Amino acid sequence: MFASFGPVGLAPTWLERVRQHAWGVSTAALALFGSALLYATVSEIHRLTHAVAPTPPEVTTDVVTEAADEMGRHASFRIMLFTDEFRWRLNSHDKLDATPERPAFTPEMKEVLNQAEEIITVGASSEELPEGVAPEVGRRYEEHRAGRRAEKIALWVREALSRPVPIRKLNVGHHVVTRTSGDKSDQRRVVIILVLEHDDGTNLDQALRAAMAGESLRAPVFEALLTRYSLSGKAFTWVP
Repeated sequence: MFASFGPVGLAPTWLERVRQHAWGVSTAALALFGSALLYATVSEIHRLTHAVAPTPPEVTTDVVTEAADEMGRHASFRIMLFTDEFRWRLNSHDKLDATPERPAFTPEMKEVLNQAEEIITVGASSEELPEGVAPEVGRRYEEHRAGRRAEKIALWVREALSRPVPIRKLNVGHHVVTRTSGDKSDQRRVVIILVLEHDDGTNLDQALRAAMAGESLRAPVFEALLTRYSLSGKAFTWVP
């Protein structure tokens, strides 16, 4: 004699409930996967279609990179080191000037500048000090000069823009003394940094430092800007 487990008609009902539950779970999982795939696809399309303009002729080193701040919020930057024509040529204790005095940016350069969400101009001073002053006094003088250079570059950039773009001025200060002979104008290069895009609330100081550190092998000038100037320190110094 066999034990009875209930009416035979319950079996199909129980199986049907199992099938419905399984179908609901699989449908939800499929929808979740589809949403994730859609997000990834949109993100990838955005990354691929968010093209930057070609390197302008006045730029010798052009690096596009992305980095995150300490909270994991991302920003992308375009860091441009200008050619010899655009570096500060005169000794640090001479008249504040550059050659050419007022550079005529090319149309390619203007296009690049107008793509930015924000622009950062960098002012730097070489290790040379004015004669006849104490080193500490000379260093402060050169830090002030570096700030003025950042302001001068910002003025050039502003004149080249065809739309309002926020501009910040970064003062890295006076280059540490290397006690090497020869021309020090490489320490007074013109550097302009573009913020291409960033997450809401990104600490751009932190993200920029991370970006420059990550690219220091490809472009040693970034490592120099972070470690070999008097005002680079652990945080950037901005000109008001």
